Amino acid sequence: MGRFWIITIVVVVLALLVGGGVGGHHVSKQNAFCITCHAYEKVSWDHGDHFFNDCLDCHTKGLVTDKLHGVRKVYLMFTGQNNPHNDPPSRLYPEKTSDNCTDCHMTSEVEANEPEFFAQHTGMMENFDTCQACHDDSGHDPELQALRFEAPRFTQEE
Repeated sequence: MGRFWIITIVVVVLALLVGGGVGGHHVSKQNAFCITCHAYEKVSWDHGDHFFNDCLDCHTKGLVTDKLHGVRKVYLMFTGQNNPHNDPPSRLYPEKTSDNCTDCHMTSEVEANEPEFFAQHTGMMENFDTCQACHDDSGHDPELQALRFEAPRFTQEE
């Protein structure tokens, strides 16, 4: 009888963990989840050139990597080590931003459908290290991004 209860408890706990994980994954891949911390980025995105894309169209490196980075960011935020309201703008890490650009703009589909664009940008990429050498906004409106501020919980003296 004791073994039955242990197995039941283990099965229930596993079901809750799997259910919570699936539910959490579904919620955390929505724009509404992202903007709970990254409101200025969303506003700057809505006024940028790629407003029709979702956050994860550019900001993803795969399920496991994303979730590990997300848990780390939440931990850093709640321990006061990171301010999501004032993350560094993408211009501070142009190589990563360029990788995001090429994931959509330099595909075999683009090469087939827009060969002139593809050839021109392939040539440009041979001469410049990053997309930001010519394009300075990385999809976000830089003026709106500059309006970000320190959130109140990060500005209080301890």
